[in-house]
Amino acid sequence: MSDPKFVDLACELRHETAKAFLIFDGDKEVWIPRSLAEYDAQSQTLTIPEWLAQREGLI
Repeated sequence: MSDPKFVDLACELRHETAKAFLIFDGDKEVWIPRSLAEYDAQSQTLTIPEWLAQREGLI
């Protein structure tokens, strides 16, 4: 099985909980599970699996 592909998304972090990030990509707000994501506050970039970005309509 191949390694999952990841994408970096420029977004605004609107809210976070112990389990998820609420991000805004300029179009819509989406909750993303923390277990599947990394958020870099300095660059305002969210790294998530490509399949999740597609499922949520972010790419």
